[in-house]
Amino acid sequence: MGMRYAMRALVVTAGVVLAAGPGVVMSANACACGGVVSGDSSARVDSETAVLGWDGQRETVLMRLGMQFAGADAALIVPTPTPATVSAGSPDSFSELSRMTAPERVTEYDWFGSGSLGSDASGAAPGSGPDVLGQVQLGPLEATTLRGGDLIGIREWLDTNGYHLRPEVSATLDPYLREGWSFVAMRLTSAKPLSGALDPVRLTFDSDRLVYPMRMSAAATAPQRVRLYVFGDHRVSRVDPDTASHTITTEFAAPVCEPSDADLKALAAGDNYLTELSIYIPDPRTITSDFLLGPAAEDIGVRDRVVSKEYVEILGLPAGYVLIVAGLSLVGVIAGATVRRRSAK
Repeated sequence: MGMRYAMRALVVTAGVVLAAGPGVVMSANACACGGVVSGDSSARVDSETAVLGWDGQRETVLMRLGMQFAGADAALIVPTPTPATVSAGSPDSFSELSRMTAPERVTEYDWFGSGSLGSDASGAAPGSGPDVLGQVQLGPLEATTLRGGDLIGIREWLDTNGYHLRPEVSATLDPYLREGWSFVAMRLTSAKPLSGALDPVRLTFDSDRLVYPMRMSAAATAPQRVRLYVFGDHRVSRVDPDTASHTITTEFAAPVCEPSDADLKALAAGDNYLTELSIYIPDPRTITSDFLLGPAAEDIGVRDRVVSKEYVEILGLPAGYVLIVAGLSLVGVIAGATVRRRSAK
């Protein structure tokens, strides 16, 4: 099975879109996956982590948000190429992902008491609203899958249902609508204050390519940082047209053991080559494309290493020097004995 059909992906992203309710204007960023909206001026998303998997036809996004929130009107809008099925995920997947990509720890022995510690890193009529295809309750989140409509119609639906996007953010929905994409609208339904990570949400949809939605981030007012983890049969890289304007660093690329977590195991589906990409976008206005992933030119291994030094001593002295002195002494004894034998002849 080739890379196009065998690739599985894991993506970790960072970034936020916050938009206030009616009559309130807030300064805000944009998140990689979509838009986070709230009428609560204290609401913020501290972290956003997502895991993606793709088998050549079907893509899965496992997403977890860390939020600080005191109200009940925070929401998230996520574009998907086709209508998504939404279900609950497990936080254990993210714990194992961290363990799998941890730096390699190496111990080096210093026999001469020198050196240093360190690490080595390598179409619808105007004004028509969307169709509501499904709605599911996931703990404090209500998720609604939307399809069709135009920009005016979907703006009206979002506003009527409590999703108040800033105009510059909602404008980023238009390219997705013209291309026939769908959306998942998720909102908090709990009035209790939230602090920390929400339980993960899984979105599954049909897709003919491995894609992560990024175009809504063009409305961001601050630089964007995205971390991607990709399972495949080879090392992978980004292949979309925006790569030239982004700083992309391969943080990890190597074969790994099969995941024990059920969700990650399903995402990997037997492919054990894991690639981690760190992406920095200094100017969000340069974003014109979603992230697309494809095979890298070659499988060059990359992994962080944490090196620990242990100093070897004998009688309080560096062992290397002691062994050298002992060796020289032994040579001297042998040489002396040879001279004595020659003198006796």
